Amino acid sequence: MKSLLQLFIPPANTTSLTEKLISGLAGFLGIALVILISQLFLPREDMPWIVASMGASAVLLFAVPFGPLSQPWSFVGGHLISAFIGITVAKIIPDIVIASALAVGLAISLMYISSCLHPPGAATALVMVVGSPMILEMGYHFLIFPLAINLVVMLGFALFINNILPRRYYPNTLKAYRDKQQTHKTEKNKHPMTLSVSREDIKYALKEMDAYIDVSNENLSHIFNLSATHARRKKMGEIYVKDIMTTDVITAEYGDTLESIWELMAKHKIRSIPITDRLNRLEGIVTIADFLNQVKVPTKERLKERLESFIKPTKGTTTDKPEYAGHLMKTKLITISPEQHILDLFPIFYEKGIHHLPVVREDKQLVGIITPKNLLLALHADLQT
Repeated sequence: MKSLLQLFIPPANTTSLTEKLISGLAGFLGIALVILISQLFLPREDMPWIVASMGASAVLLFAVPFGPLSQPWSFVGGHLISAFIGITVAKIIPDIVIASALAVGLAISLMYISSCLHPPGAATALVMVVGSPMILEMGYHFLIFPLAINLVVMLGFALFINNILPRRYYPNTLKAYRDKQQTHKTEKNKHPMTLSVSREDIKYALKEMDAYIDVSNENLSHIFNLSATHARRKKMGEIYVKDIMTTDVITAEYGDTLESIWELMAKHKIRSIPITDRLNRLEGIVTIADFLNQVKVPTKERLKERLESFIKPTKGTTTDKPEYAGHLMKTKLITISPEQHILDLFPIFYEKGIHHLPVVREDKQLVGIITPKNLLLALHADLQT
């Protein structure tokens, strides 16, 4: 009995209360605009026939803006195709029962075939058959007014409201375009450990299921990748940056000479030195690559000689090269928080091609540093447990 009751119990909804209230408010404003415009041209008694299907569309456009059924072509094409079918059927078949059923059935099939499946469109097809005498008399003119005007108003408002609200975008291809631009920049350095699903993988799965799923390919892929990341996090446990970072960090100050910086690197066998002020706040970082970049242009001198010449302080009061740590350091840095999970570090190391991540608090105070060696040691220790 208990298992039977569970069939009628809806699954838990993870959408926040704020998001639900925002969706309701957006629907209120969208329908208000449609009614305000429609009442300028239509008698009050005909308003329910015109606005009813728009109310159903409002649920999709403002509560499920990411779904395929809610997209602009589905919304506009679904209503226009269904209205055309309803008008045509009403003109050909006098029996209201047969005409109503046929209009809805044909509307569903043609919306499906035209890739603009939109459930409220079936209501529009039905209205064309069973609507008021005025609607029936309008015939194909109904496609232009009031339907086209209502569609423009609703779509315009959906484009506006769903792109100014946080965490929303509309149409759903907008996110795919943004992701594609970002992916294009980092595709060559894509993290090999990330279990990602491509659009082709999703298409294959949907083809095998042979069913219409009310979620876009991009969102399905995004959901899967987030789930995979969460699963890996659970498997690895709660290991944070503060648990594996090196806390005994070798640092220098802005005014330290390059010669002293180089000597520190050689003495401690490290490849980078953070530059801090007297309050231990991070100002920049000097890496071995910064030294090599200064002497990479070939000359008659050997590399070792060029490097020694660069490191050695210039005599006199003028110079044409960096002399102190503050002159050579990078100031545009990628930093991390002690409270970040170590899974956040893999794409940073791999995509950015860096070998050191300063760990800072909110006040910019340096509290540690992370290198790939720290990650390897943490992974090795986790595998041993």
